[in-house]
Amino acid sequence: MFHSTLIFRLPGKLLLTLCATILLLGSCSSDDDGTLADNSIQRTVLIYMAAQNSLGSQKFQVKDSTEIMKGKSYISSNNCLLYFIDDDKNPRIYRITSSSASPILVKSWDQDENSTSPDFFREVLTWMKENYEAKEYGLVLWSHGNGWLPATNTDYTATAAQKKTSTISPASFGIDDGEDFGDDSGTEMDIDDMATAIAESGIHPKYIFFDACLMQCLEVDYALKDVTDYIVASPISTSAAGANYTHQLQSGFFEDAPSAIAEMYAADVSDRTQASDYSDWGIVISTVQTDKLQAVADALADALPYSSLIDKASPDMSGVTNYLAYASYFLYRPHFYDAAEALRKVIPTDYQTAVLEALDEAVVYKAATTRFWIGPGNWTFQNVNTNTYSGISMFIPQNIYTRNASLSYYGDHNESFKSTSWYTAAGWAQTGW
Repeated sequence: MFHSTLIFRLPGKLLLTLCATILLLGSCSSDDDGTLADNSIQRTVLIYMAAQNSLGSQKFQVKDSTEIMKGKSYISSNNCLLYFIDDDKNPRIYRITSSSASPILVKSWDQDENSTSPDFFREVLTWMKENYEAKEYGLVLWSHGNGWLPATNTDYTATAAQKKTSTISPASFGIDDGEDFGDDSGTEMDIDDMATAIAESGIHPKYIFFDACLMQCLEVDYALKDVTDYIVASPISTSAAGANYTHQLQSGFFEDAPSAIAEMYAADVSDRTQASDYSDWGIVISTVQTDKLQAVADALADALPYSSLIDKASPDMSGVTNYLAYASYFLYRPHFYDAAEALRKVIPTDYQTAVLEALDEAVVYKAATTRFWIGPGNWTFQNVNTNTYSGISMFIPQNIYTRNASLSYYGDHNESFKSTSWYTAAGWAQTGW
């Protein structure tokens, strides 16, 4: 088992079938033009694969395309599945139906586009609303993930030569390498920009499912709280195999409760018959109800003046579950601490109840294996205490991030944290940080 610095989704067995090959080549079905039989779609789900990066160069989109075609029979006539793909070919969108023999090409672009550009992302979402309007929407975001950390490259118009200004490659959400396909040197999308793009598109997804690493954190969820009802994601570095899309179509993407997505994901990772994809990687995954997040922020704002962070102190975080190793191997990205365990560590007992109860209300589903890979060593694992974990991470400011700012590709995490809406809403300035 090899864990790459850049590829946080671990390579698994690739299943290359004729259907997936047809999809990636861009052929259309001859017996179905993708038009709708009627105008009453219950739910349109868009799988947005930003694969013009190392995931795409290693063909993980092909594997998931195969799984989608295997699961097409589970798509009911009153639901719609759209599949956007941007890899080493020009971007295109397919509609997948239960009756079509192959994917139906419904939209294509004549030139390469940047799938991490908020403007282009908004264009795709707006096109979906105009052409496949539904009573509700689901949005699956497939790519690399980097949690709340700010994008290191947002120059969406830069040439390939201009982009290659560093030998260190970022691994944030939605890397688009452009001409440098597969080297992870490209642009990324900030979460705040993502939220704006979704809002401006005119859709309000019932859920956003991040099939990407590290995205289930309070900072990301709070930034997206006004543009979706639920967020399904993992706080850890997940396997490159990602979700099993056959099973998600069977019992996930179109279920009434978005927690079904997380439940199915956890079941698949724990299924030993799928060990070729997931091995002993492990999983932590949860579903967050976004309209409950303001209560968490308010309760934390009341508790922080009594915390061990006051006067810009660095609390002892030993014993708290950490979802990402703080190491040079990961370019000194910060710790992603479990939120419930971190709060118990930094908030005095007398002030914990309100914020922990609010957090518990917001996390409507969680699941975890007894351990998961944390790195940086190939056999370095973190155990999960299922009695104390919350399945969602949070950032805790510490002096070490300022001291090591020059070593991190992202600079001083304490300073970056101040730019998040979560920092303001939860009253972190009260601590001096």
